[in-house]
Amino acid sequence: MESKLQTIIAAFLLLFCLCSRSGEALCSLSDLVVTQAAVPGQVAGEPEYHVTVENRCICTQTDVRVSCAGFQYPMPVDPSVIRRDGGDGDLCILNGGGPVTNDRAVSFYYAGKTRVSFAPVSSTVDCS
Repeated sequence: MESKLQTIIAAFLLLFCLCSRSGEALCSLSDLVVTQAAVPGQVAGEPEYHVTVENRCICTQTDVRVSCAGFQYPMPVDPSVIRRDGGDGDLCILNGGGPVTNDRAVSFYYAGKTRVSFAPVSSTVDCS
């Protein structure tokens, strides 16, 4: 009986610790999953790619910045979806700094001689 009570108390404490953590503890940059694929055709003689960024965390992530060194765009790219961060030419801000939620991916097309990684570099987590 005492062992069962200790197990219940330990489970309760673990659950309490997990629930009381801030959003930063619940989400990480690895929850932002970037996939890209080459699409048929070319733009201005360069291959075209389709990029999708998914947030696989239950919390919203905002102010998402991704690595974008070498990102050139011979075709128009909607700046509200992705644009260079004014402070650092190797970083881009995603979705205008707005929310990236787990129920709606952010996607865009770009063209370039080489693929750009668009690896997540930073974000702010909001679990409210």
